[in-house]
Amino acid sequence: MASWRDAPYFSGAERVALELVEAVLTANPAGERVPDELYARAAAHYDDKALWTLVLAISQICFFIPVAVIAKPIPGRPPGKNYTG
Repeated sequence: MASWRDAPYFSGAERVALELVEAVLTANPAGERVPDELYARAAAHYDDKALWTLVLAISQICFFIPVAVIAKPIPGRPPGKNYTG
């Protein structure tokens, strides 16, 4: 979803959610990934429960990325059978 910033199809809440995901997934050697200002903008769009739900959804994304990168699962094949013919 590299073009989300330029696309006119997202609401303010959706844009800040996408920005939050991008911040979490982008390494920042100079400091923290999610600055207080970004968190405050997200909190302005979501109540506490919705913001926590968004954080948990992002954590699930962060869990499955290494699984996909390392294991390279192939749909329909059992785990561990990804490299056989």
